[in-house]
Amino acid sequence: MAAQTPPQSALREFCPLYYLLNAIPAKVQKGFRSVVVYLTALDTNSDYIAVGSSIGMLYLYCRRVCQMNKYNIEGKSEAITTVKLLSCFDDLVAVGTASGRVALFQLVSQLPGRNKQLRRFDVVGLHKSTVTALAWSANGMKLFSGDDKGKVVYSAVDLDQGVCNPVLLFEEPSAIVQLEYSQKVLLISSHQRSLLFYTQEQALQQLGTKPRKSNGKFGACFQPGLCKQSGLLVYAARPGLRLWRTDVRGLVEDTRVLKPLFNQQVPQFELFPRPAPTGGYRPQERQLGLVSCFLREGWVLSWNEYSVYVLDCLNQVIIGALESCGDIVSVSCTENEIFILKGDRDIVRISNTPEGLASNSKMSYCILFVGERLSHQRGASVGCTSESRSRSSSITSWDSVQGMMLSTPTTTEQSDLSSSRYSAINQEDFQQELVVKAIKVKKKNVVHHQYQQFCPWLNPLLSSPLALPDGGLSWQKFEENVQQVALSPSGSLLWKVEQKTMTAYACGKVTIKGKRHWYKALEDSAFVALSEDTAWIIHTSGDLYLQTGLSVDRPCARAVKVDCPCPMTQIAARGGVVWALSEHRAVFYREGLSSYCSEGEMWKYDKISESQGLEPICIALGENNTAWALDTGGSLWFRTGVTAKKPQGDDDHWWQVSITDYVVFDQGSLFQTLIQATQNVATATKAPVERVAECLRVAFLSQQSQCQPSLVSSNTTGVWIASGRNDFHVAKGSLSGTFWQGVVPRGTVSATKWAFVYSSALLSKEGSFLWLGQSRKDLFCVWDQDGQMHPTTVQLPQDIEMVQLTACRDALWGLDHHGRVHIRTLSTSCPTGMHWNLLDLSQLGQVRLISISCGSQNVWACDGYGMVYFRVGTQPLNPSMMLPAWICIEPPEQPVGVHLIRIHTSPNDRMLWAMDNRGNVHVRTGITDEMPVGTDWEHIPGLQASQLVLSVKTVWVRCPNGEVARRYGITDKNPAGDYWKKIPGLLNWLTVTPMDELWAVSLSGGLSHRLTKTMVHTVVKCHVNTGSLSGEDLEEEWEVI
Repeated sequence: MAAQTPPQSALREFCPLYYLLNAIPAKVQKGFRSVVVYLTALDTNSDYIAVGSSIGMLYLYCRRVCQMNKYNIEGKSEAITTVKLLSCFDDLVAVGTASGRVALFQLVSQLPGRNKQLRRFDVVGLHKSTVTALAWSANGMKLFSGDDKGKVVYSAVDLDQGVCNPVLLFEEPSAIVQLEYSQKVLLISSHQRSLLFYTQEQALQQLGTKPRKSNGKFGACFQPGLCKQSGLLVYAARPGLRLWRTDVRGLVEDTRVLKPLFNQQVPQFELFPRPAPTGGYRPQERQLGLVSCFLREGWVLSWNEYSVYVLDCLNQVIIGALESCGDIVSVSCTENEIFILKGDRDIVRISNTPEGLASNSKMSYCILFVGERLSHQRGASVGCTSESRSRSSSITSWDSVQGMMLSTPTTTEQSDLSSSRYSAINQEDFQQELVVKAIKVKKKNVVHHQYQQFCPWLNPLLSSPLALPDGGLSWQKFEENVQQVALSPSGSLLWKVEQKTMTAYACGKVTIKGKRHWYKALEDSAFVALSEDTAWIIHTSGDLYLQTGLSVDRPCARAVKVDCPCPMTQIAARGGVVWALSEHRAVFYREGLSSYCSEGEMWKYDKISESQGLEPICIALGENNTAWALDTGGSLWFRTGVTAKKPQGDDDHWWQVSITDYVVFDQGSLFQTLIQATQNVATATKAPVERVAECLRVAFLSQQSQCQPSLVSSNTTGVWIASGRNDFHVAKGSLSGTFWQGVVPRGTVSATKWAFVYSSALLSKEGSFLWLGQSRKDLFCVWDQDGQMHPTTVQLPQDIEMVQLTACRDALWGLDHHGRVHIRTLSTSCPTGMHWNLLDLSQLGQVRLISISCGSQNVWACDGYGMVYFRVGTQPLNPSMMLPAWICIEPPEQPVGVHLIRIHTSPNDRMLWAMDNRGNVHVRTGITDEMPVGTDWEHIPGLQASQLVLSVKTVWVRCPNGEVARRYGITDKNPAGDYWKKIPGLLNWLTVTPMDELWAVSLSGGLSHRLTKTMVHTVVKCHVNTGSLSGEDLEEEWEVI
């Protein structure tokens, strides 16, 4: 008789966590070696999923915003062995490593009053071996850690002071396997015993009096609940499938013998089908392991490396189990979820509800309603899957529904989001739609894209007829599942790669009735790129093939193998230029291409990408001889002058375009599409399919790609981005590219680390002075128009440390660490001044200034209490003459404990901005020639600042994380401006010249100058400048389609 199928548990896996696993690379490059990334530790809560790795990288997935972040443990790449999350006033995460290192991170929060800058604390010197367990106190002020030698360390964490003080509590004779802390009691489980440590009394108490019959990884946990220390209860695992319940003094109140429960069929968790077998070894004798309370009172979760059990101790029932599933590395649970990290690089989520829903959530009813509505529209039932944010080619419930053409939308409807990997764009008078993979719907205007991995549940996609000309887009499915679609720039060639067979097919001209005839082009194709008369095909093995002499009547030909230095994953071809991207994200270009030699001569490695540390996940060749790249961080870059004669382009660096404020790229989100457009969309939507092909060139990466990018395209109308969220982002006007050029002043070396840089206008010549130093005790002056950047030493007053400098055309002001002000007069004959004069501040009494700022005529200052002072005149007058008076100005009204700490005026005295000790930015309104002190203060929302700089027309801030943003919309009538917009770059220090040139100190301490290049899509020319106004003021916003 066949063995009976084990009964199914009420807890099950609703869908694989592809969105999480795809965001963690399977391999990383270490020099010339490819290193496999093993997942070694796991912890979860309602806000985060934390995964430790074998390369010392912590991958932290924020479940609120669906974004993966990664944090590196500095030093050698050692494996993370344990990780522990905590959500209190600040979000904290602690990690332990194989060498005994413990690090904790204070995470950034967007909530008001919360931490705005990532901070890391290290616990070193006490653990000498592998850290095996971590535990937090509820307020995050205590962190306990244990290692495999039995040491238990207590670390006192003071986030306000930024310190972490560790001490050794005690040592056990065997390895620590689990720690928990509650009500001033630390619960420790080791290989030999479980015990309680009372932190206030510094006393130890073993659980029970009987020793274990055998050693092992048997854990213990507190029963959750609001109670005093005396009311604490403990569940402790024992050998032989026994479970103790003890009080806070270690007395055993109850022993649950669970072995009889396993004599019956054990209900198993229902897992989502995997393509590979998941069976694994199961020992002859079942045992409990580490212990946690789960979901309901009396429910206990226990796990070891072979199995996971959920037990109802009150009713003596096994709720569910996971056995014979392979090596189990770590298990973590939230209120109603169990996350299981397996050794085969899989993370399984077990719960009673799909992810994103609580068991009592009203959204569960919303899903049923949507499915019912769609089934009425189709006249048949719809296989609504309940997974969220997931993607898998093995999920076929949506694919089994056959698609129909969707007409041009006339009204806006909400559509459900399924799991397809395709979308395409077209429209024409003959209703010959070129579309990829849509769900069958009979009712018009309801579009079903399959992008479920990017959207939690059934978040709606609004399809608006105003988004594109002539009523928007029509959608039609291909006859079969398609892995990739590629079109030539003119639209004369159309290729597709079938998903199941990975075979490439070619299609020539489309008939008036929209019929297509497909010719088999090449088997085992992973990626295709088409130029006007050639096809470059990447084989599934990584080899490269070429077909030449293609046309409408001859859409495919015999394939010839082309030598390549390494396996390629992506290729781009256009106008006699071919670029390629290797599996390790190295960029290559092909030399020697011409009308006589379609194959070219050789591959050249793009050293520019390497020198800038660029890691592209997508490359594209666009209009006007441009090359575009999208990197792993979601940043967009371009190069110009890319021609057949000079395929690497004219630029010696990439230009970065700011898109992060308009397009949010999930780190590691699957890069679905690469498009190249050649015609205006308004023209294309009125054209036959051949012209529609000119609109977008769509290509999909193979599933073997470990990275997950998005979509980028360049055409005469603008730059197009698909964010992977069912929308396009397009900048139709000009775009400004940024490059931070390293500058090494003459007489210094590139390794010189600068601490600060200030700027000022000059009296008698063009350009600006840069005042820079390596510390607060030295100062150099450089004229920015000097090609050699020759620095002039400026002697500071003896034994004086300048904490701030500010300069105008005729004076340099310095504020020392005692709050005194020193002035250095500048002149045409001596541009850097002769000597310093100490300013008489007797009028201010005991006031100590902490910030000063010079305009052309006036000086502003701020004291330690946040009071603001105004003074007319930038020169120190003779003491025998009347001194200019300081006028006290009321600061903005703010809460207790919040006050101004920085004041900044523009070089022409027309703007005054300030910053408080919380990083908030304020502007002084009502400043005119008649009223130079202004009339009121206005708070500027949107971001926090750590530095503020002003030019004649612009305001810039440096954020605590080093990002830079400019305030747009500032006019005389609107001094506060309209919005912030970030520019590329991370900096340690920032200054802006009166003419809007940005200079900075990079994160490595080098001096950098911002160069910009403006791409104007209506004009072929690119404009290069070193300032920031001419290009950026013309820059268009990104539109969302």
